[in-house]
Amino acid sequence: MTDSAIAVAKSELRAELRRRRRALSPRFRRQAALAVARHARRWLRPGHTLAAYLTSGSELDTRPLLAAALQRGCRVLLPVVPARGRQLTFTELTAHPRWRNNRYGIAECLGPRVPLAHATHLLLPLLGFDDAGRRLGQGGGFYDSTLARWAHRPGCPRLIGVAYRAQKLDCVPVEDWDQRLDAILTEHGVQRVRRP
Repeated sequence: MTDSAIAVAKSELRAELRRRRRALSPRFRRQAALAVARHARRWLRPGHTLAAYLTSGSELDTRPLLAAALQRGCRVLLPVVPARGRQLTFTELTAHPRWRNNRYGIAECLGPRVPLAHATHLLLPLLGFDDAGRRLGQGGGFYDSTLARWAHRPGCPRLIGVAYRAQKLDCVPVEDWDQRLDAILTEHGVQRVRRP
């Protein structure tokens, strides 16, 4: 598949997956968010540093998961979108955070900056995923750019996609820079990815 064909396929899949997410009922969304938090409690441990994100639009609500992480004694980091470029930075979610909205209208925590290398796990938002750990993001390239230099090398956090099971695809089209996940967390549990 050519690069332009992959780009077209991704664009069509993004539109379809956004429709799928918006079609989920509010009740199902609440139950799924609570189920994801329950599943995460099984592997969250005191001393873990969880780089996560705040939900935007129709994404699975991460607030119960973040609350569970804090209750389990984890440190929580949240992304900050740069004014220019694609390299995310992360700030620590403190007991009394201050907030501001970024250029996309997403709340960002104004806590102390913490290098991503300190994280043990990185939760990634996504529109689609498959069993091989391929991830279809929103298309901005922020996470792929941030991880390009050191993903899956020693010291890199475990990459965990967070999604509704309805976002699963048979095969996600990928390009050279797309980063693969180590696991996917849905309302059905944690699915570890087996690498070829």
